[in-house]
Amino acid sequence: MRSTSGAILVGVGTFLIVGAVATPLVVAPALVKVPLDQSSVTVSTAQNATVLDFGTLSERSGVNLTAHRAVRGDVKDGNADRAVFNVGVRVIDDAKKEITLSTDRVALDRRTAMAVACCAEDINGAPFKHEGLTYTFPFGTEKKTYQYFDNTARKAYPAKYVSTEKLQGLTVYKFEMTVEPIQISEIKVPGSLLGSTEQVVNAGRYYANTRTLWVEPDSGVIVKGQEKQLQTLRDGTGADKIKIIDADLAFTEDTQKQQAKAAKDARGQINLLTTVVPVILGLLGLALVLLGVYLVVRAGRRRPEAALVEADDRPTTDLPSQRSPEPAEESTAPAGGRHAAERTEP
Repeated sequence: MRSTSGAILVGVGTFLIVGAVATPLVVAPALVKVPLDQSSVTVSTAQNATVLDFGTLSERSGVNLTAHRAVRGDVKDGNADRAVFNVGVRVIDDAKKEITLSTDRVALDRRTAMAVACCAEDINGAPFKHEGLTYTFPFGTEKKTYQYFDNTARKAYPAKYVSTEKLQGLTVYKFEMTVEPIQISEIKVPGSLLGSTEQVVNAGRYYANTRTLWVEPDSGVIVKGQEKQLQTLRDGTGADKIKIIDADLAFTEDTQKQQAKAAKDARGQINLLTTVVPVILGLLGLALVLLGVYLVVRAGRRRPEAALVEADDRPTTDLPSQRSPEPAEESTAPAGGRHAAERTEP
């Protein structure tokens, strides 16, 4: 019985040890993914910005800006491999006047966070194929250069690892990417706006940006984002004439804390699957294997002793059958004597 129990314990323990090995290698990668139901709002602010008032076609300086970015997961279009995000960004001034408004729809690989072609992706309602990373970094972010997509320039740029820092109680990787001035559109404006004598002229709208991202490496969550953005109108000679927007936007303190909490929660789940569960399964499995081996060995040692006891007891059990002939011999002898005595009597 003990040998059977021991064998069962060894089997269960071995199964748990295999589970300990498989959890970080197979189970964790299958479960640690970008969530389908992503839902977040980040807020960035800029002080003393310059913007173009399109109503009066004049620059306004000393403006405080607030940018709200909402990310919502499209669960029905996501699956085991991809997530789909609908994103809206609205920039307003202190008077709640809208400065810019943009929308984005992107599909991304749930493990690598890289954009994938799928699901009617678009920018501001126009179909467009994204590339590189968007809105998040991969799980296990490394100290290297990644391609990160810029929605305004509509192309990916190298986001280079710069340093490791502490932010909101977390160790984060700092990445920087630079968007050199690039023409993003052409618009018709009064010639006087660009110093031309013509009534209406075509002006190139140019965009440049220096983006800095602080990323929690285990989860890939962007804890802090900062942009030094410049949009201008250029004349025919390529000279900047009017600033459409000149602002340094950065996550607010509250948004940084919110993002840090999201990173800590994700990191805790990852640690549970890659470290805690495997260690518990491994230790429990090892303990069961050792206990099972002990029971099997002990049962094996007891078998010879049991055999000896049975051999010693066997003569005792057989004694009555060995002595059974003796009473028959005793009863025969007296009977013969009695018959002899009877024959000698007168």
